[in-house]
Amino acid sequence: MPPTWNNLYCRCDAASTVADTLRTALTAAGYTLYNPFGLIPGRSYPQSVRLFVAPAAAGWVRVIGELPDALLPPLSPVGLCLRLALAGSAADVTIYADGQPAEADTLRPYLRGGWTLERLRRAMAGEDAAPPDRTPVPDIPVDTLPPDVQALAGRVDPAQANKLFARLSGQMLERVGGGDEAEAARALLAGDGVPDWNSPGGRRIRVLLDALGLPDDWRKPDFTALRDAYQLHERRRRLPDARLYPGDAETMARVPDALDYQVVYGGRG
Repeated sequence: MPPTWNNLYCRCDAASTVADTLRTALTAAGYTLYNPFGLIPGRSYPQSVRLFVAPAAAGWVRVIGELPDALLPPLSPVGLCLRLALAGSAADVTIYADGQPAEADTLRPYLRGGWTLERLRRAMAGEDAAPPDRTPVPDIPVDTLPPDVQALAGRVDPAQANKLFARLSGQMLERVGGGDEAEAARALLAGDGVPDWNSPGGRRIRVLLDALGLPDDWRKPDFTALRDAYQLHERRRRLPDARLYPGDAETMARVPDALDYQVVYGGRG
């Protein structure tokens, strides 16, 4: 399974510089830039790079999406690049500086107070673990439920809720039968592909970004939430009276500032 959470942090104060550099690098690599959120959908490509560039925060620009290796050398002269990926419980950390792969030492100037290079090395090796994530991680995949049901989750007895969910999920699998639909349903119900931030890999990433003093919301929004919200916000920007379908308002509310992010999409093949 490919990594389900992919982010890059570039040490830079200008999101536009990062976005422009990525677009130039994509074009040089043979990609055609396109905007899938326009009024007329563009063509589909066999191979694509889909990224969002967040506004700068605390001296870092966050790039959301799976960044290919080929884009790291041209981007890293703009600012030190820290690419992170978490697939389930497995973490991958890549550092680039001035066009070349780099070691943990290059992060020393950006460590916040109380952190030493030796402690950073232990953290990157998974020896200096972050405390348990304070974000509730219920047995039920709450993100799959409607917003009004999610709001009630904290007031439901977990044991009773899990019994009810098991019964309902069993009924759903019976309805979809076999084949690809059943496999997709089982993956959804099992929570496959959801990053585990309390796993060794999740804690490794959390403690690393804590060492660099990144804002508390460094992992939000995720790519899917941002993409879905961006599409709806862009439609409302073009057509203020556009009809909202069930669930659209909630999707937009999850990322109210979606249009502050810059779209960097490229395709080829």
